[in-house]
Amino acid sequence: MESLLSSWSKVAEYTGLSEYEARVYLALIDLGVAGARKLSMACEVPRTKVYNTLKKLIDLGLVVEVPGKPKSFTAVAPDVSLKPNLLMVKKRAEEFESIVKSLTEIYRRKQLMVEPRKVDVWVIQGRRKILNRVRKLLSDAKRSVEIITNENGVAVLFKAANRLLDKLKEEGVKVTLLSPLDPKKSPLARELSYVCKVKKIDFRLPLLYVCMDHRRFILSRMTPNDLEMESDYDTAIFSEDTSLLSIISFLLKQEPPLSSYTGSS
Repeated sequence: MESLLSSWSKVAEYTGLSEYEARVYLALIDLGVAGARKLSMACEVPRTKVYNTLKKLIDLGLVVEVPGKPKSFTAVAPDVSLKPNLLMVKKRAEEFESIVKSLTEIYRRKQLMVEPRKVDVWVIQGRRKILNRVRKLLSDAKRSVEIITNENGVAVLFKAANRLLDKLKEEGVKVTLLSPLDPKKSPLARELSYVCKVKKIDFRLPLLYVCMDHRRFILSRMTPNDLEMESDYDTAIFSEDTSLLSIISFLLKQEPPLSSYTGSS
């Protein structure tokens, strides 16, 4: 009884009942059938208030009087008596969800017009954590994946996610890999060409860029000539900001400036 009565505030919140009404109704559910005196003792509602409370509950269709003497009462089944309240709460929740979606759309449109604009960017440190995020991006992809990296990055990616790439191929996700590897000359690029579209570009930077569905991306600095899964020196940024995504994707595909890059770190 004590446990049941402790939920009176939630019942009152969703039904509009007063504290006394909620406590009496819950007590009747627990007792089954009871008179005013027994109800008063069970739910700690003054006996002078019980009859008026029961009358209101009867008017609301939550309680019925049991024929006979002395007077006793019983609760109507909650799935029947509270169904209108349940439907109302669901409708309000759906309406509020619709309002939140509309406000979010307006917010995003307006944010594009704000200058300068703040964006959320997450920093990830350590190769294992970075590759875990890469695998998560690949797993979540529904339509497309774009990957830009150098020769070392291709090897690291293949070692970490070759099975996921096979799965994306089976699910019809379009995967595009841009790297310095030529499928006609590189066995690794040739193998990858069976599961994704491989395009040769002159890309020397020690970076790994993975974009999922044109909605979120990760850009990581990969330790040159290091194929190990553990590396504390690797650092990445992760974001869902599409404007930042577009800028980074555009910059990485500018072949002339990148082709002049000759450093190894």
